[in-house]
Amino acid sequence: MAASNLEGLYRELQSQFTGHELMLSPVCTRVLLRTGVNLKAIRPDQAADAALLGSVRAVLAEMGYAA
Repeated sequence: MAASNLEGLYRELQSQFTGHELMLSPVCTRVLLRTGVNLKAIRPDQAADAALLGSVRAVLAEMGYAA
C-alpha cells in the first residue's frame, strides 16, 4: 500500500475485500483496539499523522495484509 494518509490506506484496504466487505469490519475493529484509529471514521487530528499511519500499517502487516 502506498497511501500517504489513513483515508487512503482505508480505501486501499477496502479494495482487498471487494466481494467480501463483511470481513473488513473485524479487521477494522482489531486495528481500532490496537492503535486507537477507527478506519471507518477517522478523526481529523489523526488523518495525516505519520506515526499513526506507520502503526496502522504495522498492525495490518502483522495480520497478514499488505501494508
